[in-house]
Amino acid sequence: MTVSHIVGARDFFGFERLHYHPRCGVWAGNIDSTLRAAGQSTGGEPDAAAIAGYLSGARLVGRTVLRDVRAVPPGFALVKSAQGLDVHAAPSEALRGDLETLLRASLQGALHSGKRVALALSGGLDSALLLALLRELDALDQVTAYILATGMPDYCEQDAALELATQMQARVKIVHFDEADFVNALPGTTYAVEEPMFNLHPVAKHLLAEAMAADGIELAITGDGADQVLRRDQSANYLPLCHAIFDAQGVTLHPPFVDSAVVAHLLAIDPDPNKQCLRDLGARLALPDRLVHGPKRGRLAPAMNLDALLDRTRIGKLAASLGLPAPTLEADTERVLWTTLSLILDHLGASPIPA
Repeated sequence: MTVSHIVGARDFFGFERLHYHPRCGVWAGNIDSTLRAAGQSTGGEPDAAAIAGYLSGARLVGRTVLRDVRAVPPGFALVKSAQGLDVHAAPSEALRGDLETLLRASLQGALHSGKRVALALSGGLDSALLLALLRELDALDQVTAYILATGMPDYCEQDAALELATQMQARVKIVHFDEADFVNALPGTTYAVEEPMFNLHPVAKHLLAEAMAADGIELAITGDGADQVLRRDQSANYLPLCHAIFDAQGVTLHPPFVDSAVVAHLLAIDPDPNKQCLRDLGARLALPDRLVHGPKRGRLAPAMNLDALLDRTRIGKLAASLGLPAPTLEADTERVLWTTLSLILDHLGASPIPA
């Protein structure tokens, strides 16, 4: 009889990363650590099929940019037996409760962690709800609300976030970053997430986490995850990136909407892509009408000048080596994807084209 046991599991929406090396039988949280556990000094061969999936948006479940390293899909467990490592579906828990009570409990867990706590405050509904609940918990004197100011048209929520923080009498720190800061931080962000990105929005998380770490913040409460959980989006193309970015700065990321008890409750109700359950709670907490009834706005970063990082000749050679069509690099998404792909392959020592 074959004896097997679970050595790790990944949550239903992929917030926690888990990678493994099937041939060597080792596993770790990220690709780099998995390679080191396997005794590999370089990343080996790029996975051309997986890379094509990243570039097209048709991501291959369980694959990474490297052939030697696999990712445990969201909602699956990593199982070890005499035959090696394998992944099995893990059951998800659906247990209805009271959303406000569950969110309060998650926030109290952060407040009682013994760590210095901050809140990432955007101009949107999700983080506004958390700020309002912190006020209800009489905890605003324990938490500083960090607001990212970019000065970029349609990509700066400073005014809306500051207005909300002022209304609630929250402590605020505004951190200012411009396009040059985003471009300079792109390599570090890419090394943390270990996968190609199609937009620079995750860099905003890197800059915010970096600012918090510089101030001695140890735990960051954020509104991340509400959209993914309520839409039942298991693509894991954003949540684990956020987690990895904060981890790289030594800051614990604490998004209450990804708390296991909150997720269990939200899975027990119908999918709610318009986030009506959060809007209803926002109305009870007297949030501004624009948040309770207004449309959701996308938060992709605008196009930025990547010429300092974008080696067009080398990228053409990289595409050819992977058996992929040569990119035109005319669209911003394509420029960001190929720039971050080349950065991560270089970082992992897996680029077939010398730098």
